[in-house]
Amino acid sequence: MTETNDAGERLEVRSSRLWALFHLNLTQLIFPARMIADRLGISTKTIGAWYKPWQRSDEHLPMSHLAQVIHDRGLFWDNIRVESTGGSSDPLPIDGVSKSQARYFVEHMRARMNDSIPTQPRHAPPPPR
Repeated sequence: MTETNDAGERLEVRSSRLWALFHLNLTQLIFPARMIADRLGISTKTIGAWYKPWQRSDEHLPMSHLAQVIHDRGLFWDNIRVESTGGSSDPLPIDGVSKSQARYFVEHMRARMNDSIPTQPRHAPPPPR
């Protein structure tokens, strides 16, 4: 996982190459899937076929449209899915992430989502007459 301390606080997780080897996924073995989160939102980058690396899928979900971050725990590797509020039926998934990286990513994304919720201002009681 990559974390930098710039203004965007970028977090990145990749699918495990060992996971790809066990699942006989040559494309993910050569080009691991990536999920990147920054102050603007979450993006995924996946390559569909090892023999066509120039054809890749880049998806982005703005932070304002984040509904939930789902952490599916497995025995050795975990899966992360990010769902949107806008009615899109396709979540942004990444499979085969190491357990520690997935836990760190999900905890930080949930904290960011909670921090981005505007708090309701408390109304002051009316002044006495």
